[in-house]
Amino acid sequence: MKRILLLIAVSFGISVLFSGQGVEASEKEYYPSKEEIEELNNELQNLVEEANEKLSQGEEDVEVSSENLYLGFKVDDGKILNSLSSSTNSNKVGIQAIGSKSYQAYVGNTTGFNFRHAVHGTFTWDGSILNAITYVEDLTGPMYSKSASTTVQGVDGTIGRTAKIGKLTSKGTFTPLKWSPASFYTTLVVDFYAPTKSYKIITAKVNM
Repeated sequence: MKRILLLIAVSFGISVLFSGQGVEASEKEYYPSKEEIEELNNELQNLVEEANEKLSQGEEDVEVSSENLYLGFKVDDGKILNSLSSSTNSNKVGIQAIGSKSYQAYVGNTTGFNFRHAVHGTFTWDGSILNAITYVEDLTGPMYSKSASTTVQGVDGTIGRTAKIGKLTSKGTFTPLKWSPASFYTTLVVDFYAPTKSYKIITAKVNM
């Protein structure tokens, strides 16, 4: 009887030991280390360059990916709201392009539990002047609590008055609901150019 109890106790101890190793392995699998985060950002830098190359060639539905990450930027062409303004002199017609485009920028992580940080909205222009940049954040990831903050500012002046270039900076926070005390932070920075009606991804990062 004592021998049976001893065998049960030993078996239980081995089970607990391997179970603990499984939990630890699971943590490492689902939540990358700081070193792995650095590798992810190296991947992201390559993706930013690849995406911007496609955008510069006029593509409007861009998504690029690596082993662990994906990055996208999509645009819908807006309409010219007012293409002509007539003057009293029939030989002089002022042409004023007032229009808009809707956009969506996003970065996602596929290492372990997925999370995705997206921001979408519109940017509008009046000739070469940037009128406005609107935005809505969209963070997804079922195993995280999530929050975001986004700011817009003129690079070379005041948006709606003198700025021709605008910068959008969106930051996300993903806090695991269990297993890991660390939070993950995402950053998306996009520049919008009114004179050329174009855009460029400046920064995409994942940090701890």
